[in-house]
Amino acid sequence: MRLEFDDEEELLRTTAREFTEKELQPYLDALPDAPMPRETVQRIMRMVAPLGILSARLPSEAGGAGMSYVQLGILYEELPAEVAMDASGNDLALFRLHHGCTAEVRDRYVEGLASGRLLAGSAISEPGAGSDLSSISTKARREDDHYVVTGTKIWSSQAAVADVLLVAASFGTDERGRARIGRLLVDRTQSPFTIRPTEMIGLRRHHMAEVTFDDCVVPGTHLVGEPGEGTEVYALSWLSHRPCIGLIAVHLAREALARSLAHARQRTQFGRPIGSFQLVQHLLVEMSTLVDTSRYLCYRALHLLDAGKPARYESAVAKAYATEAAVKVTSMAMQVHGAMGLSVELGVEKLFRDARMLTIPDGTTQIQQLIAGRELLGLSAVRG
Repeated sequence: MRLEFDDEEELLRTTAREFTEKELQPYLDALPDAPMPRETVQRIMRMVAPLGILSARLPSEAGGAGMSYVQLGILYEELPAEVAMDASGNDLALFRLHHGCTAEVRDRYVEGLASGRLLAGSAISEPGAGSDLSSISTKARREDDHYVVTGTKIWSSQAAVADVLLVAASFGTDERGRARIGRLLVDRTQSPFTIRPTEMIGLRRHHMAEVTFDDCVVPGTHLVGEPGEGTEVYALSWLSHRPCIGLIAVHLAREALARSLAHARQRTQFGRPIGSFQLVQHLLVEMSTLVDTSRYLCYRALHLLDAGKPARYESAVAKAYATEAAVKVTSMAMQVHGAMGLSVELGVEKLFRDARMLTIPDGTTQIQQLIAGRELLGLSAVRG
């Protein structure tokens, strides 16, 4: 395992960090803490597209950035959390489209998604199906040259602003009676669907929604891969995305630590900086240790994936540890700031709310622990 970035990775990190500090964060700070209008999301995606994050996992020969997983992780760590979450819509869609999309879909959508001209979202989870994809009840039935989709999705990222949704649907059942999961690219201009925005406690500039497909007609050419392949492709995409979610959490924790260090130096009580008190130093050292260990776990997983290793254990542990650590660090930052840490004005509480959001998507902490346990023991706690 490499503990330092090489020259190319360091240049990418410096470029992304300076771009965030000078361009992105000031722009975001001027916006309300509420879902951004589509035009604003699209503008930001066009701003970050040259960095390669929108098509990072798509090979260069297919029109993508063809980045290493470590390079992708650097961008997820350095960009603002809400920007990284928005960018992941296109990033994941292009990765999943690459595994099986038709030439028609590739020619029509890849360039627009890679450049930020088009926005993508995911529609996977349902009221009765989350990590258990085999329980998906949204159905896609073939009629002549098209599919008809019926069902409801929840926690659909970017659905309110997306031009296209990559929808997980059941195409019947296999010999074991489990749903044959497939993927359909649903273009809202061709195949209308309805949405109901979902208000969340954190990452409020990012969009989340419930999506309803009521006999939604989708062209047959928009089937991505073969029915039954969906579960494997989603699992493959989550494998690399989990440590990236962990690095979004690291970004938030790192910011909380930086603010706390500055406050501990400046704030005085009893005639001296509060940073000179042992209990405050204890908090700060614990926060710093959590940030460091989170970073190393996430980049370890990405480094192993770059080396062609499966890294299922490392990916799950990285996501579980880093997101939970960010909740602890941001909470401790509020403690270091005292009463001001509770104020909306200061903004530390926003870091806490945003961090709390990350322990759930792409598999809860408990699901990650089950995955890690299966890899350790060779025994599944879910299925025999």
